[in-house]
Amino acid sequence: MLNNLKAKKVINACFAISMVFLCSCSASFTYNNLSWLSSFWVDDYIDLNKTQNKQLKQIINTTQAWHRSTQLPAYKQDIQNIKALFNNTLSIDQLKEQVVFAKKHWQNLLEYAHMPLAELGATLSSEQREELLNNIQIKINDEREEFNEQTPLERKSERLEEQFEYYEQWIGKLNKQQKALIKSTNEQHKDSGALWLEYKQTRLNAAKQVFTNAEITKKEFINQLSIVIKERELYMSDALLKTNEANLDLYINLLYELNSTLNDKQRQSVNDQFDELIETLNDIIEN
Repeated sequence: MLNNLKAKKVINACFAISMVFLCSCSASFTYNNLSWLSSFWVDDYIDLNKTQNKQLKQIINTTQAWHRSTQLPAYKQDIQNIKALFNNTLSIDQLKEQVVFAKKHWQNLLEYAHMPLAELGATLSSEQREELLNNIQIKINDEREEFNEQTPLERKSERLEEQFEYYEQWIGKLNKQQKALIKSTNEQHKDSGALWLEYKQTRLNAAKQVFTNAEITKKEFINQLSIVIKERELYMSDALLKTNEANLDLYINLLYELNSTLNDKQRQSVNDQFDELIETLNDIIEN
């Protein structure tokens, strides 16, 4: 019942690699072919030369090997821990502690990969830097335009439908009480879309300052770009951080309340989902 378990992005902007939980039957294929698949994603942002492509693939392969041997077993343990909590006496504090702990794996990935990614960034020509920055800006502009096309009420209504669909995938058919809990939580949920767009723009602006500063040394460039890649929260506003925390608390409370409403069939459905995730991770770790 964790949203981040279904994320499927392979690489993030500025080459920040995203190794993730994958819940489809093609998970092993996707994970094991990150180097090949990532080239299609990178092409949307920048044209790398042969040397740079080789360097990027080496970063991905090295990071993937580290991730497979250290992070995937940790993800698996997190799922097993949450499953154990789910099947025993569940407290809000225990659940939040485990979810927050699991979310930290993303930062572990950035900690591992930020320096080689920044070193790759240092090899970009002025034309490549401009191309990369412009394409990321276009992506943000497109997201902003899409966001502004909807009213707050439309976004909340769309999110409610997505929430119903999401929990039905885990639980099965929802009863009236469960739908009411999900709807109530959705009403309280704070729309952070504008704040996330602000964060993305702030972080891109920081990257622009690094990429366009002709007066810094290569070492300074790498150090400054590595900060932009790794220290995500530096570019988040207090409002976004507080909103994220408030929404996380709502999410945890909803999981806690839903847990007490499950019938035997629904509880088995959740356990089946956990088992499927564990099996998927086992396949990826072993292959």
